[in-house]
Amino acid sequence: MLKTAALLISALISSLALGAEPEPSKAPPSALRKSELISVTKVVGEVGEHFVTSREVRINDGVDKALYGAGDKLALLSGQEKTFPTSVGKVLDEWAIYYEAKSLSSTEASKEEVDTAVSNVKSHWDQNAGWLKLEVANDELRSMIVRKLVANSFSRLKTDPQLSPISDDEALSYYRKNRLRFGSLPFSSFKENIKSYLIKTQTEKRMSEWHEVLRRKYRVRNFISG
Repeated sequence: MLKTAALLISALISSLALGAEPEPSKAPPSALRKSELISVTKVVGEVGEHFVTSREVRINDGVDKALYGAGDKLALLSGQEKTFPTSVGKVLDEWAIYYEAKSLSSTEASKEEVDTAVSNVKSHWDQNAGWLKLEVANDELRSMIVRKLVANSFSRLKTDPQLSPISDDEALSYYRKNRLRFGSLPFSSFKENIKSYLIKTQTEKRMSEWHEVLRRKYRVRNFISG
């Protein structure tokens, strides 16, 4: 049964040659999209021409935990968590950012970088029964890692502090508007901290707006967001 499910999922996820770029899956039959449970997976979102499955989200979570130590790095998502819709949204956003990066030819993932990431993920989960049950194929794992590395690299370009410069006058204006919060110490004592805070705030706002633009552009839909 699990082997059959794996074959079904492989029809939704385009295989990659070594170090090749991920391709969107073809649209599944309408019955597949409406199904509540199809063996070990169900379709939970759509971005561009790619349909995201719960299995893909769980694998993506495992990759994040292995590479970046996110959350409980020893526990895989089950798909039943209250926060699972947020995890789905993260995968959808990664796909949208990846599409945008590729459309601009702005960044690539080197074979060495991909090889290292694949090795790290495998060594992290090779004794985990839950991961083994997901039957993650090598080309599937490479495809996901390529997408993730490209999307993360492109996002870092967008969060460059130089894109949100804050002048001394802007920092001083903030200091004056919030004077009571700073006590009796002079502006010079807080100038750099205020600048850092304003840069962070503007960057977060810009990124949020950018994500919304990409979600519209690539027709992102989270089927379990509420």
